Amino acid sequence: MTPTPTRVLDGDRVTRVAWLPGSDRLLGECSCGASAEAGDPIHLQDWLLAHPDHPATVVEPDQDRGEHVPPPHRVLHPWQAAGERRPVT
Repeated sequence: MTPTPTRVLDGDRVTRVAWLPGSDRLLGECSCGASAEAGDPIHLQDWLLAHPDHPATVVEPDQDRGEHVPPPHRVLHPWQAAGERRPVT
């Protein structure tokens, strides 16, 4: 069993990343007091490491890149498979 923390780190160089319950989003808090929300932990960490020059929000890749193609182990129907369909010769 993991013990409950009895104190929180404090200081001028402490950053925090917290999961927002009920979503797949993360909240990052910079040591300067700025905070930002992101879906990708890598982009959130890049934002935190950019202190003190980080932008107001986390730059995330465009989520609307076209039709989503599921990975091969998740294809349930032939029409979901990626690529051109042609007969096997």
